[in-house]
Amino acid sequence: MSRTPTSRRTWLLPLLVCGVYVLLQLAAGPSWTLFPDSYRYARAAEQYLGASRSEAHHTALEAFCTSRSTAAAESKALDPLPEPAAADAASCLKRWADAPDITTDDARYQSVFSSRPGYPLLAAPFVGLFGVLTGMRVLGLLMALAGSLVVAGILRSAGLSPPAAAVGQTVFLICPLGWWSTQALGEGLVTVCVLGAVWGGLLMTRGRPLSGSLLFTGALAACTVTRYSTALVLAALIAAAALLTWCFRRSRGVLLLGATAAACAAAIALVMKLLALPSSEVTLQDTFTRHFRSPEVPDPWARLVDLDLHFWRHWLSEQTAMPFFLVLTALALWMLLRYGGVLGPLACAVALVGAVQVAAHPLVQEADRLGVLMWVPVTLGIALLTPSLPGFRSLPFDRTVQVPDPTMEPHHADTTASR
Repeated sequence: MSRTPTSRRTWLLPLLVCGVYVLLQLAAGPSWTLFPDSYRYARAAEQYLGASRSEAHHTALEAFCTSRSTAAAESKALDPLPEPAAADAASCLKRWADAPDITTDDARYQSVFSSRPGYPLLAAPFVGLFGVLTGMRVLGLLMALAGSLVVAGILRSAGLSPPAAAVGQTVFLICPLGWWSTQALGEGLVTVCVLGAVWGGLLMTRGRPLSGSLLFTGALAACTVTRYSTALVLAALIAAAALLTWCFRRSRGVLLLGATAAACAAAIALVMKLLALPSSEVTLQDTFTRHFRSPEVPDPWARLVDLDLHFWRHWLSEQTAMPFFLVLTALALWMLLRYGGVLGPLACAVALVGAVQVAAHPLVQEADRLGVLMWVPVTLGIALLTPSLPGFRSLPFDRTVQVPDPTMEPHHADTTASR
């Protein structure tokens, strides 16, 4: 059967959103830059391409220094009274040319990155084709677009219309999830993996157990290779969310999701133990010794609790002074839980993953990046508001009836079909 014009337009809408976003990113100019962790990922990518450690270091360092010099020059141009001397690429290269790493070559610190090969492996072909700077920027843009398309897929599978799914896709791109996905860091790949697990979990509860299970386990496997701690926490929290959902709505799909997530969590924990991957003890010592420049502390967990108490008090005061995030999150969670099904519990589980990551590293300068998954409920929940907006239903896009969610009550399925 041939596709109708309205069906074809359904696929054009998310691509149109992607096209507009690409144009905006091109207009952004040289605002993109490398982070210190980006240098290490670039160095690993170069080594995967066959370069020696020394060659990879110099190639990654040159890209890092160039991007930092460009950023410094942009900042200096905006300063009415600039300092007479500004950091340039030459001085940066001279400072680190003979150093083994721009932070520290301590084996414990390096093991944190060597145990997470997912992102540099993905970056390697882009670095090989375009060079470090352009290659990693292209990859970041593709990660943001991929994440937005997965969001659109989640919302379509949940029963929303194409325009409503496009709203969720747009929210993803304009909120911190989109921004951090474009950076030369592992956040973009981790976000795509996490959203892929959400999509797979949703499909499992909506009568598609095989494809849902494959997507869920595949996304968690990719996340494990990229950042195993995030994958472990995500699998455990999704298992808990599924169990809680099953207590209120008995469903084979929800039970399958909970069992699969629990099995994945156990498998990830086993892999971590068998491969002796760096544990939370190592990352805590890294935090409290400033990347192992100082002697290890005897009580890292007690210090973490104390630091968390101060951090969350500071975070809450900042959020209440400008409650943009809190208001959006409350509204989104209300819409998600009111909508029914497993989408709300899954979104809550992902948000808690972001909160756990911040609690494990309660540093003000890293909180936005580590807690970026806390924006997932906003991305998914705001889209649920759109069908009630005036004139929204008159948009010229496909309104095909969705397959009802087996876990939803009849009135929910009827509401979905009316959309």
